[in-house]
Amino acid sequence: MSEKEPYYITESKRICKENGMDPNEIASPKKTMSIQELSKKRKAYSEILSVVSYFSHKLLNSLKGTPILIVISDSEGYLLDSVGDETIKSTVEHFGIQLGSLFTQEDMGTNVVSLALQHRHPVRLIGDDHYHKPLHEVACYGAPFHYADEDNLLGSVCIMVPVFLHNPLFLTMLTQVVDSIERELLLRKQNRKLNILNQILLSSTRNGILITDEKGITTEFNDYAQQIFNQSRSSVTGKSIFDCILTGDFFKQVIEFEERYENVELKYSNENGDQVVCLFDAHPIYEGEKVIGAFGQFRDITERYLIEGKIKDAEKQALAGRIAAGIAHEIRNPLTTVRGYLQFLEKDVDATTSQLFSSLLIPEIDRVNKIISDFLSIAKPSSKELETIRVRDFLIEYLSKFLKSESLLYNVEFDVEILPETESLFILCNREELLQVFINLFQNSLQAKGDSPLKIKICTNLINSSVQFIFSDNGKGIPDSIQAHIFEPFFSTKDIGTGLGLSVSKKIVENHNGLMHMMSNEDGTKFIIELPYFKR
Repeated sequence: MSEKEPYYITESKRICKENGMDPNEIASPKKTMSIQELSKKRKAYSEILSVVSYFSHKLLNSLKGTPILIVISDSEGYLLDSVGDETIKSTVEHFGIQLGSLFTQEDMGTNVVSLALQHRHPVRLIGDDHYHKPLHEVACYGAPFHYADEDNLLGSVCIMVPVFLHNPLFLTMLTQVVDSIERELLLRKQNRKLNILNQILLSSTRNGILITDEKGITTEFNDYAQQIFNQSRSSVTGKSIFDCILTGDFFKQVIEFEERYENVELKYSNENGDQVVCLFDAHPIYEGEKVIGAFGQFRDITERYLIEGKIKDAEKQALAGRIAAGIAHEIRNPLTTVRGYLQFLEKDVDATTSQLFSSLLIPEIDRVNKIISDFLSIAKPSSKELETIRVRDFLIEYLSKFLKSESLLYNVEFDVEILPETESLFILCNREELLQVFINLFQNSLQAKGDSPLKIKICTNLINSSVQFIFSDNGKGIPDSIQAHIFEPFFSTKDIGTGLGLSVSKKIVENHNGLMHMMSNEDGTKFIIELPYFKR
């Protein structure tokens, strides 16, 4: 050759000669991966091979019509892939070279794969630059590639063409291809790091995060959002957020009109029927001045919302207590005086007036006093003594005796059903106060009677550490519009009702460290009373 032979070629030929290699024989690889090993290695290199393959095909397209073969090796010199001219590929295979073959200088002599990996720079072997004469008919160009941000050798990309097509530009083109490969690999590596960071941020936050693209298609839906909405990521991502009844309109305004939302209160029921309350934020995501998506954040404040509700209830209770105390002081004493004078005057007036006193005025004063007493019981904790009583004894020996007589009086079908597991449990209670609760419920059922004969049933159930007393009827039910208010003091739909019966009942249950709630529809109403139990 007219050019001076590069030092690395001269040195390689010297080593081949010292090792006793015959330049006239075809050099074949001594080590080849098994099918399983090759498959495992290709799987580990899958991303790298896809990137190299993409740019290799671009190079082949730019040299369309030229018989060229491109081979890719790993960092040790094992061939992992080859693309290009089938004639050259079959020639190479004739030398015993196939995917999985290891290219080393000791086995293969002077070759671009091992030289490129060894010297970490582009190399070329043209014709007789090869030590073995059977390769003098080809020109080979090789270049190593690695991650651009670190000295981490990944492998090599090599080109083989007939020697008569040799062109120095091939090495320049190969170098440019490798440069593109390294930039793409670095970009993907950085994207992986960003994705990992994003996933850490998305998974570590205690807020639900939802991200969309510029068309409103959901691209991210973190773990906490899945918990809040009780939906899997796969059921949400890839779908349009505009179709979501709860937030679709908000995101549409964000993406189309660049609106921003902060602390919007959202209420909905999850798949279990439980109410969830969230604070919702949403704003556009920009690339420069262009909107490329939307970011939504959900903060679950259900627990706080419930606590605030309890605080409001407590404030109502406190207000009711202050009002009740004022009523007791300002009204009860004058009423007592008026009642006393009416009784005193009753014997000194005519019969008609006396009858008015005894049948109307005095009973009305007593009714007002009863209202005051009931109202006071809402605000004041119970001061009556508690006793331990077995669930079965309370229901059968005590409560049923009162309610069965009432049922006979009003022609009501009454039944008690005790879950066997609850029979021998004990509750700590004041039986007279609990009786008042069930009498109030019984009277409410009478007033909600429908066209069918009234049926009332009390049954028990176990839930966590409480026993449930479930009072149910088949009455007309309570309209949805008023269900949220039925335990409020003075709320009543009856013409002659005071609106205190259920308020007093709930207060009694709470004074027993219990809970009272209700479910109702057109088929009837259930009141559930939960009281702590213990075993002896």
